[in-house]
Amino acid sequence: MTQPYYDTLTLGGEVFEFSHLEPFTMEFESKMAKKWLRLHVTFKNHCFTKAYKPEDHIDGEPIIDEFTSSPRSFCRIRYRLSKALPALIHGMNHPKVKVIQTAARRNWCYSLTIEDPAGPYHIFLEVRRAAGHQKHLQDLNIVIESAYYEIPEEGPPNLLGPMNFYLLCGKIFMNQPVATKR
Repeated sequence: MTQPYYDTLTLGGEVFEFSHLEPFTMEFESKMAKKWLRLHVTFKNHCFTKAYKPEDHIDGEPIIDEFTSSPRSFCRIRYRLSKALPALIHGMNHPKVKVIQTAARRNWCYSLTIEDPAGPYHIFLEVRRAAGHQKHLQDLNIVIESAYYEIPEEGPPNLLGPMNFYLLCGKIFMNQPVATKR
């Protein structure tokens, strides 16, 4: 039996399990790379946690990544929304999907509109070539770094220009620049 990617979390007698965030692989035929690209997808805990703020943190709940520079609190809304993430990521495997480069220029945002809470839902991902020891398993690693609903008072994320997702993957695989218009 393999170890789960995330252990279950019990808060106030309620059990939260994360089997929906197990890594998976998807493929598409890349015209640029002239081959089928295998994309290995993993999820970071920012998909179900939010920034730790002592005034908002629920007493008795653990602080996640407590001893790092960015501690986190479990977020029930992000957790609920994370259950749809695998299907949403699989839905990106379409030739018309676009992602938007973030101002940090190292990751990308896939945004869509959701109903509850109503408004934009932003999925942040990083795409990298697989390391040498991984190349027999996958061509690219996609890390879903964060996923959150937009809070109107905080506004949208700082984004640059769009790029077709398949093109982005092909360019990264081929070691080509991926900068977008600013």
